[in-house]
Amino acid sequence: MDDKKKLVIVIAALAVLLVVSVAVYDNYKDRVDPATGTVVTGDSQAMGEASAAVNTLSPAPDFTMQDASGKSVKLSDFKGKPVVLNIWTSWCSYCKAEMPYFESAYKQYGDKVQFVMLNPVKSERSADGGKNFIKSSGYTFPVFYETGGKVLSQYGLRGFPSTIFIDAQGNLVSKNVGAITQAKLNAGIQSLLGS
Repeated sequence: MDDKKKLVIVIAALAVLLVVSVAVYDNYKDRVDPATGTVVTGDSQAMGEASAAVNTLSPAPDFTMQDASGKSVKLSDFKGKPVVLNIWTSWCSYCKAEMPYFESAYKQYGDKVQFVMLNPVKSERSADGGKNFIKSSGYTFPVFYETGGKVLSQYGLRGFPSTIFIDAQGNLVSKNVGAITQAKLNAGIQSLLGS
């Protein structure tokens, strides 16, 4: 066999290998997180919905964030009132899709439950991505910004959006990783209120 034929065979084999690799990647780029059962894409954005009740109540990890005016606030500052903590980014389509549910729940329960709509700034694709999204959306729920970049690891999360339900004593009650439905959000809030 001459060198030209060998070269053609090698190139054809590499092309087949490339096509097979792309097909395998497309099938397996979405992975299931074994801890939560949530499907997580290659860029770690959670898809679908996975929730888990916490078996033993433990204190919610505390962290510092900034409110819309830039004032530093700690999660523990809200102790004494149940907290719904939602972690979102402006580039996450699932986060955007569930925002109206939080707006509705805030209007219904905002006097009984502290909503913490938390944008981890280091997860944004631009410095003001979260702020610009909220400014243009017209939502009225309270928005906070976490600049330390640690909240995801503190809560053992790997994707967006994620919703954490915290009781009035500051204990983790349950978490929902991935998009949440209006019914599930309302049920989580009602469980915090004991109704």
